[in-house]
Parts: sequence; structure tokens; C-alpha cells
Amino acid sequence: MGEKLRKLYTRFLAPERTRLIVLLSFAFGLRLLAILPYGNGISLPFRDQNTYYSLARALVDDGYLGVPTIARGPYVAYRNDHPRPPGFYPAFHDSMAAVWDAEGYLYGVVKWGEANSFFEPLYPLLSAGLYMLFGDRFFFWRLVHVIMSTALVYLIYDIGKRAFRDERVGTIAGFYTAVYPHFIFYAWILMAEGFLLLLLALGMWAYVRMLETPRWTWAAAMGLAFGGFVLTRSFLIAFFPLMLILVVVFIKDRNRWVLAGISLAVFILTLLPWMVRNYALQGEFVLMSSRGGYNIWMRNNPYYIADELEAMGVNFPPEKLDKLKYKEYILRYPNFSAQQGELERNAVLSREGIKFIRANPGFFLEMCWIRFKWTIGWKGQGLKGPIMNGISLLSYGPALLGFLVSILLGWKHLKIVLPFWLVVGYFILFYSLTHEGLRYRVPIDPYMIILAVFSALYLYDHMKRPATNG
Repeated sequence: MGEKLRKLYTRFLAPERTRLIVLLSFAFGLRLLAILPYGNGISLPFRDQNTYYSLARALVDDGYLGVPTIARGPYVAYRNDHPRPPGFYPAFHDSMAAVWDAEGYLYGVVKWGEANSFFEPLYPLLSAGLYMLFGDRFFFWRLVHVIMSTALVYLIYDIGKRAFRDERVGTIAGFYTAVYPHFIFYAWILMAEGFLLLLLALGMWAYVRMLETPRWTWAAAMGLAFGGFVLTRSFLIAFFPLMLILVVVFIKDRNRWVLAGISLAVFILTLLPWMVRNYALQGEFVLMSSRGGYNIWMRNNPYYIADELEAMGVNFPPEKLDKLKYKEYILRYPNFSAQQGELERNAVLSREGIKFIRANPGFFLEMCWIRFKWTIGWKGQGLKGPIMNGISLLSYGPALLGFLVSILLGWKHLKIVLPFWLVVGYFILFYSLTHEGLRYRVPIDPYMIILAVFSALYLYDHMKRPATNG
């Protein structure tokens, strides 16, 4: 077995330039083949594509970041030609949506046709740029995502190589990333996940480069990348201080505090335009998105997400739900007044949601357990049938197993593996508490892959050593 593995590794011993050209060409070609059959079509039935497209049109056509009053574009035509079958959503969900539509609000929180702070700005801005450049020629939108996904392959290659000072780690992790089905999928679908993958990889790459060469440019790059991630999905804001602590603890340079300060300053400056805009719009300080309250209400409401729960094999018996305290929280939405803006409505939903959780801690923990299993699992809502789920399991399963093994093996490489452990743990904990799903875990899969490759090579090297000595 050891001899076969050794021969396999010799195939990766081509000069680095050649390996990279082959690897990146292969990754780009694979992603290009994935998008070619769809041309300029936008018939993929994923709701958030419609949202991002609508936000882009509002920015370009109407000049504000928000939901347009009148839906426009190819998504509308597609939905008219392909309506959801009756019962696709539970009656409770549809009844709530009907009320919001009648009032002209998204989720009852943000008014149609007005600027809001509900959506983080960076991916809508990217989508608006793509619309200005390419219009509704979605092939070119996807081509930009293909380029971002190919860049991810390079970053994971370089992170693995530099972090462990082992080209084998980089090469195998880069190849794994190139063929990983979920990364190919998010090079094909027009949602923020491909952008998030790239931004997080840039932040981790800058950290690894700073460990190698403590320079202010890498510190600034780390702050910029993580700031960009927060402007795309704001929940990561609490993770960045952990990265600053790692810089101070692990960088062996007398200027490490300066480097941490530069990174923090750039991070804040990256967020500053968004904070200034929100203050001008809302008249008060808004750092994160204004949809936290809605997420609390939605994700802990078994009636509203009954279709999602059922798709994952979860069915709460009626007698269990009947015993919940403060049940009016999940049976109806607050009666907002016309004078309440999005921040007030978000505050009401947050307050009521916390009250519901405190009244039903056991149910909340059960929902957290469901979210945890869903987040770390291989089954997504869009994965149907044994073939799709089998592909997901065979690609993600080794990464998860190798990540778990790295927790036992990685302590001698703490300054390298700790940020990977922390970011994986942070994502899984956050989404277990709030908003589950394979889609939300995908940005951390590259670091599971790197650690899985590290674990496999560590075990291989230790298996090979006795045979060599013998």
C-alpha cells in the first residue's frame, strides 16, 4: 500500500509552474463545461438568485439598495411560466407572504421601492456591475463566477503549500478544490456563496502570507478581505477579532501589534462607507443587517419552515407543538404600525424571538440540534435522489473525516491549524444557533479539505517511516 501511494505522489513532482498551469486550466475547464449548457438562461429555481437580480436592477435603474416596487426581468417571466405547484409551501407560509405582498413589504420588514439596510451591499453591487456590463446575458455573469472559483483553487493550493511548507498539501488540496462538486455548483449559480468563498480564502491567504513574511501589505489585505466578507454576509464580524489575536500571538515579529492595528484599521475603513450610508438613511448607527429579527422568527417557527423541515425528514407531532409556551409568537406576525421603520420592526421581532426562546429552551435546543446536523451534513435541499446525495457524501465525507482527525494530529502546527479550526467552529456554531443549511457551510469546506489533506499525509508519512527503516 505504501509503495502504491509513493508512486502516486511522484506524479505531482512536475515543476510548480507546470503543476499550476495544469491545475488551474483543469479547474477553469471543468467549471466552464458546467455553465455552457445553460447559456444565457436563468431558469434555475433558486429564490435568492431572483433577490440578487432584483437588488441589482434597483441599484442600476432606480438608484437605491432595496427591493423594487415592480418586479422586472427574466425571473418574472420564468415564474409566470413555471408556477410553484399547489402545496409547495405550507399554507401558513403562503398566508404570511400574501399579507406582506398586500402591504408592499418584504417579510413585513422593509418597504418595497425604498432604500433599506436589510441586505449587505457588496454582492448586490457586484451584481449591479454585471448587469451594467452584460445586461441579461447571464453566461457572462456565470463566467465571472467561474473565474472567481478558479482563483479559489489557486488560493487553496498556495495556502496549503505555504502553511505546511509542503507542496504535496497544496497540490492535493488544490486538486480536491478543483473537483469539489459544491464549488463547481456555486460557480454556476448566481448567488453570493462563490464570492464569499473567494473573500474568505483571500483573508486566510493573507494571514498565512503574514506568518511567512510579516509585512503591512499582508495585514492590510487581511483586513480588506474580512471587511469585504462582512459587507457580503455580516455575521462574520465577530470572528475577525479572533484573527487579530492570532496575529499577535503567532507572528514572531516586534511589529506584530502594529500589523494587528493596520489590519483592524483597514477592516474598519472597509466597513465605514456602509456605516455612514446607514446612518444617513436611518438616522442611527447600524453596523449589521436589519434582518436578524426576521431570521430569529423564521428559523424557530416550525409552521413557517415546515416544507424545509419535511424535506430533511423532520416532522414535529401536533401535540408537541401544542405544548409550546407563548405560541402566539409563531402563529402570527406582529401587527406593525405604518410609522414603524425597518429598524423598529427588526427590534420587535428580535425581542419577541428571544422571549419565545426563553419560554421554550428545550424546543430551541432541539432546533439547534436539527440545524447542527443539517449544517454539518451532506444533504442539501436541492439534492434529490441517491446519486446526488451519494456524490455529496463521497466528496464532503473525506473532508469532514480528515478535519476531525486533524484535531488529534494538528497540535504541533497550532499557528497553522488553529485559524482553520476556529473558522470551521465559528461557522458551525453560528448556523446551528441561527440559520442552518449546507449552503451556509460551504465557505469553510476549503479549510476542512486542507486539514484533511494534512491528516492524510501525516498518517502516510508515519506509516511509511517504519518500512523505510526496515
